[in-house]
Amino acid sequence: QRLLIDDPTRFDGVKVLGVDEHVWRHTRTGDKYVTVIVDLTSVRDGTGTARLIDMVPGRSKAVFKTWLADQEEQWKQGIEVVAMDGFTGFKTAAVEELPHAVEVLDPFHVVKLG
Repeated sequence: QRLLIDDPTRFDGVKVLGVDEHVWRHTRTGDKYVTVIVDLTSVRDGTGTARLIDMVPGRSKAVFKTWLADQEEQWKQGIEVVAMDGFTGFKTAAVEELPHAVEVLDPFHVVKLG
């Protein structure tokens, strides 16, 4: 957490946001889901790999919407694309909090659906 959350540069240059869930299979109690938020800008630009921005307990529209709402408005205005799986909660949160951004289905889930 210190390495990620306390890094003041973790939001720098983010134009393409990725969101997906992860399941902690080894967790015996509580919510097994975590929402994972990554910077995909360098992937889109062909200059690098994805970069982890945050992990938030739970998987819901409210979880992602609250996370987005907590971010600075100027940063949110810089987001051009939000890539995600087919979960409508993530899409609805993105539409409501980032109305100027384009929502897309990420390549992994396109292939998986195919």
